[in-house]
Amino acid sequence: NSPVTHVPQDFQFAPCATTGPGNAFENGKSCTQNLGRIVAHDIVVADGEDQTLESFTANVFIGATGSGVNAAFVDVYVYADAGGAPGALVTSELGLIPVSQTVVGTNFGFDVWELVLDITDVALPGDTGSDTTYWIGLSVEATDASNLFWENSTAGLVGAGEAYDDGLGGGFIIDGTLEGVYNFEGDCVPILAVSDNLADLVNIYPNPATTIINIEVPTSVEITSIALYDVLGKNTGATLTNGTIDVSNLARGVYILNVKSTQGTLTQKVIKR
Repeated sequence: NSPVTHVPQDFQFAPCATTGPGNAFENGKSCTQNLGRIVAHDIVVADGEDQTLESFTANVFIGATGSGVNAAFVDVYVYADAGGAPGALVTSELGLIPVSQTVVGTNFGFDVWELVLDITDVALPGDTGSDTTYWIGLSVEATDASNLFWENSTAGLVGAGEAYDDGLGGGFIIDGTLEGVYNFEGDCVPILAVSDNLADLVNIYPNPATTIINIEVPTSVEITSIALYDVLGKNTGATLTNGTIDVSNLARGVYILNVKSTQGTLTQKVIKR
């Protein structure tokens, strides 16, 4: 068994979440996949931090009360911010099947389903000196292909409000009076201070990785050791062989890679898919 080694406190991960408040199932906005509609809400990465989005819940009006009609699948979109609205697409995960679906209320003749979504971890890099905003968009298909609505409310804004794309080609429209009902969950970590010179010398790829991580350095640099830690600070025991780390047997998630070399030490967050 590999020893348990605690990662230094300045790059310990900490759970973090953003929650949109409900208000007695007040209302909702159509996010029906077969109509091309997407609803998005913003998530803010705090100044001086990086964040990894790992899972979330969203309340959606789906199907007539008691009908059992719920979500067949969910398309998830992550956008960069562009002037207070969703901008460039960062990544998407299409056809995602909810981990669980539970009726949590009713209104307007609909059941309100809490959808629990376990997405492939998404890195949301932050910045030093200012907050960084991203947008999480959903498009949901019902098991009977009917129109459905992401629950929203006027109970209080968390960020910029609700972004709505009606699927007709006009892009997103922002309603600054509405907030969705959701809980975005992941991990946050302080941005690491790394020598610019060393960061320029070491090339770590791919990131995210599925089976291997490559570490390339020029001949002037010698790697003296590496360690790969999980989010609990446990050394995974991974080794470097011919410039490659085998991560095929590791669980998907976020890890901290520590590389020691003759030019100094570099610490970098890596994601295993």
